[in-house]
Amino acid sequence: MTKRDGVYPLHGRTRLIKMGIAAFSTVRKSKMQKAALVVAILFSFILTPANSFASNPVEGAKAAGMGTAVVAVADDPSAIAHNPAGLVQLKGTNIYGGMTFVIPSTTYTSPSGQSEDTEFQIFFPPHLYFSSDLGTKDMRFGIGIFSPFGIGGAKWSREGLTRYCSTESMIATLAINPTFAYQVLPSLSVGIGLNYMISRTQAKRMVDQSIFGADDGEIILKGIGDGWGYNLGLLFTPDKRLSLGFAYRSRIKVTHDGDIEFKHIAPALQDSFGGSDFETDMHTPSTFPEIISFGIAYRPSERLTFELDLERVGWSSFKSADLDLEDEVPSANFSDSLTPLDWEDTWLIKVGAEYRLNESLALRGGYVYVETPVPDPTLDAANPNAVQHNFCIGLGYKIKKLVIDFFYNAGFHEDRKVKNEILSGEYENFIHSFGFSIGKKF
Repeated sequence: MTKRDGVYPLHGRTRLIKMGIAAFSTVRKSKMQKAALVVAILFSFILTPANSFASNPVEGAKAAGMGTAVVAVADDPSAIAHNPAGLVQLKGTNIYGGMTFVIPSTTYTSPSGQSEDTEFQIFFPPHLYFSSDLGTKDMRFGIGIFSPFGIGGAKWSREGLTRYCSTESMIATLAINPTFAYQVLPSLSVGIGLNYMISRTQAKRMVDQSIFGADDGEIILKGIGDGWGYNLGLLFTPDKRLSLGFAYRSRIKVTHDGDIEFKHIAPALQDSFGGSDFETDMHTPSTFPEIISFGIAYRPSERLTFELDLERVGWSSFKSADLDLEDEVPSANFSDSLTPLDWEDTWLIKVGAEYRLNESLALRGGYVYVETPVPDPTLDAANPNAVQHNFCIGLGYKIKKLVIDFFYNAGFHEDRKVKNEILSGEYENFIHSFGFSIGKKF
């Protein structure tokens, strides 16, 4: 969760809540009828993108130090992720890899003024790239392994204010991206890649069973899936001071296959579920968004580079979330569902700069503005996304054919106050991100 930002199955939360309210207003319902309706509400379970899903993913420390404003620069092996056409700038054989450490935090404040913080977590998505000119002048081949979407999310107390909405949400992705680039003209290069992505998702929430005189139950959903996509890039350099870049990354459709488990079921509900625990296979499709990026880089001197990027992320692919259960429990209204998400496409504005003090040392900085794709009606504790302002700094050090890059990113989120049918309240978010990459030329 998410989802850059984030990503998924919803168990008809809004629909089930409305059904439950309407049904409970009807008199002379039996206890088991009411139980079934309560379970319908309790199973309005969400597996959504993580906090950082819809933000700005890190796929290389040099790029991250410049706020990932590198579409028109793309001069290291991480060009595979940012603009594959940039690979033509690399000679020989190159390896570049590292890791990012992400520390998110969220504070939720209820309408009554009570507050709760997420538990401390660290996520560490890796990245690794290989490129080679294969002994040719104009062609390059490369392969990248990185995390393009979401790396972790909010983890709340199992006894806290948000426990019936979410106690844990996570989305992790890993892309394998073989790439080919070609120098069409001295000033123009093109790149194309095939993108295979694996996605793993997990979410947990507690179940309020006090109406039956029982302790909380717990719902756990886990799934994994994969899908295919592609990416394209263009790099145009009319002179040594100016370059223009374009990159496109396609949508990827993934069906998460896994299971959903309801644990510690209240005795009053156990007849419907056949015991105190219930588990069934589930399937839920998701479509990760397309990404379109434009960039312009200007070099007033050999040591100084400025870049401005605009990026469009097609989060509107998250129109709804579908859930298909292998074994349904109709008496408890635990069945297949479709829930609207109504996410919106977003813009990212990126500004980055690099200044080379000498042949060995480079200083970098950047800023990224990130719109939120999540509308108020579908925002909750599983994905408390908001408008982001990311401030980045970086350092690069080169020793002969070895390069070491570091970065730090402070992710400030605007406070988000919502009133909806899921969980009204105010959310405050902040994300620390830092990491490194090490490269070697052969």
